[in-house]
Amino acid sequence: MIPEQLSTLSLALIKLRTNVVIKMYGYERRIFDWYSGTSTAGLAYTQVDAYNADTENWPHLGCQWPALSFVLKDLPREGTFVDLGSGKGKALLIAGMLAYERVVGVEIDCGLAAEARRNVENFRQRKRAGVIESVTASVVEWEVPDDSSIIFMHNPFFGETFKKAMANVFSSYDRNPREMHIVYMFPWEHEWLLSTGRVHVESVRSEGWPKLPQWWASEHVTVIYHITRENQSPTRCRSVQRSLSAAERKALRRWRTPSKHFFQVHA
Repeated sequence: MIPEQLSTLSLALIKLRTNVVIKMYGYERRIFDWYSGTSTAGLAYTQVDAYNADTENWPHLGCQWPALSFVLKDLPREGTFVDLGSGKGKALLIAGMLAYERVVGVEIDCGLAAEARRNVENFRQRKRAGVIESVTASVVEWEVPDDSSIIFMHNPFFGETFKKAMANVFSSYDRNPREMHIVYMFPWEHEWLLSTGRVHVESVRSEGWPKLPQWWASEHVTVIYHITRENQSPTRCRSVQRSLSAAERKALRRWRTPSKHFFQVHA
């Protein structure tokens, strides 16, 4: 009887912690907008998302400030940071606090791209990057710059759109082989990405901070991939080599190979 009661208590504590963390995420969005003088919070449905049109685009929700900052501080900060499906531009602003030469977001929805440009304009006092810009374009047609070092995605699209966007990323790498990473939050197309033979999982972090309970076993992860030539062995990167927590080691074991994870999107 006692083990059963302990199990019930454990589940109740996990549920309580989850609810507290999710509430803190809401506070984070408001704090970021206050700090940056911008307006990035909220889930944004558009006329070109999967719920309103026959497309492969998800509605936009800005990423989490501390979580992305922790990831980027471990990676080399040079060349161009690219956000595919950049929405209102929150990731652009977070990257813009670091010393990238250029930070560029690509967004197909005109309204969201215009909001991103307003946010960039209001963000000038916090900017450390050389240039921050938001481009209105389809990721399928947009040519990835050949000095791009980071390709960031917060699960903006899926299916053929994702595959064509990644073909553009790989073409950029092939034109100019270099150290290049994909930072993919809520990695819906993880299985396909690994199947290309063009990437190796370098590390896995939580998608949010504070971290959800057992985040490594859920879809709420950020996977960092190192791009290589097709089926090339992993090469040594200049990423910060730090000791991994027990949770991060579990995450790396789970996501380094096809995870067969069942993703759920709550609209």
